Amino acid sequence: MWKIETERADLFDINMIITMEVKTIGSYTKEKINEAFNKVVKSFEILNTKIIIDKDGNAFYKENDLHNNTVTFTKNNLEELINEQEKIRFKLEDGEYLRLFVNQNTFTFMLHHLGGDGKSLLYFIENFFKAINNEEVEYKKIKLLTKDTMPKNSSLPLIIKLYANNFNKKWKKEKQIFTFEDLDKSFNLFWKNHKTKIEIETPKIDEILKECKKNNIGYTSYDIAQRLKETNTIQDVGLAVDARLDKNRTMSNQATGISIKYKYDKNKSLIDNAKIINKLIRKKLNNIKFKYFILNFMSLFDPTLIDAVNLNYTGYFKSKTSSILASILGYGNKTKDLSITNLTKADIKTEYGEYKIEEITFVPPVVSYGKNIVGLITTNDKLISTRHYYS
Repeated sequence: MWKIETERADLFDINMIITMEVKTIGSYTKEKINEAFNKVVKSFEILNTKIIIDKDGNAFYKENDLHNNTVTFTKNNLEELINEQEKIRFKLEDGEYLRLFVNQNTFTFMLHHLGGDGKSLLYFIENFFKAINNEEVEYKKIKLLTKDTMPKNSSLPLIIKLYANNFNKKWKKEKQIFTFEDLDKSFNLFWKNHKTKIEIETPKIDEILKECKKNNIGYTSYDIAQRLKETNTIQDVGLAVDARLDKNRTMSNQATGISIKYKYDKNKSLIDNAKIINKLIRKKLNNIKFKYFILNFMSLFDPTLIDAVNLNYTGYFKSKTSSILASILGYGNKTKDLSITNLTKADIKTEYGEYKIEEITFVPPVVSYGKNIVGLITTNDKLISTRHYYS
């Protein structure tokens, strides 16, 4: 078994589904698609596990002989699929992490974050099309980010540990151990009155990239500046970051996050604002303690307290300690103003014999601590940008 530590917050969050729509060229049969899907599922160890919660409230990945990842043939479009599927909980306790929906030559993959991050889903897609093309796929073992596997020099100062320990002591008096039945009730309570919406854009970026290169800034910084241009207050911006230590291509949640706060300066040009944003981002990314802070920090709390924070968000459970921590962590009214994941150029090939990936649309989940969730991905020199939010 593998203990769930740094990604525990994903377990009881009610919107943790990463979606990728892949438009392709090729001739497929249902039999070929099902055969390839099952072959690739078997090749990733994490997709052949299920999640259990023990009597003390600890959660683990456990080996599972019968996976529950599925293929469905449909006529629904991307937003219809998202609105339909966000209301159907992934049965992690039965080994359900991945759903594939096929509409002619369009493949929509939906992955629970506990099955992997954005890069993980790309690696599954790559192997899926390899299998469609009768290529061999390698077996990939689980690799998790844990207290033991994160860089030693990323550990947190004693004062932060004492801060978290103080919450754990308070929680001891209120502590409850939650089950998947609690998650079901919380999930149903929330989705009874909620629905998400997506906006999709395909910005022309050739000239923008030239300008970014000329000014030595990343496109993400430019994109953030563009989105903050019409705001008048300090904005809290979260960025998802790849945390793989060895560039492995397996599936698991190996992402971390950083955040910056910035007020757009209307007396400066867009590029000059982007330069400042770029500097703030680089400062965080170049400091290993900042880069791994959120993973180390979340792993300090009693895991059942993290569950309680998520259940607090939906209104299913309330306690003094979980409510205070939820507010501090941004679960509720003080969410991030903008959360962005830029997968940059899709880290997979796009041609597999007669089969070709034309474009990929990436829709990150509207996590409980965010409200405007942006996903960026470039495939075949075409950038597709999405914004995902509650309507």
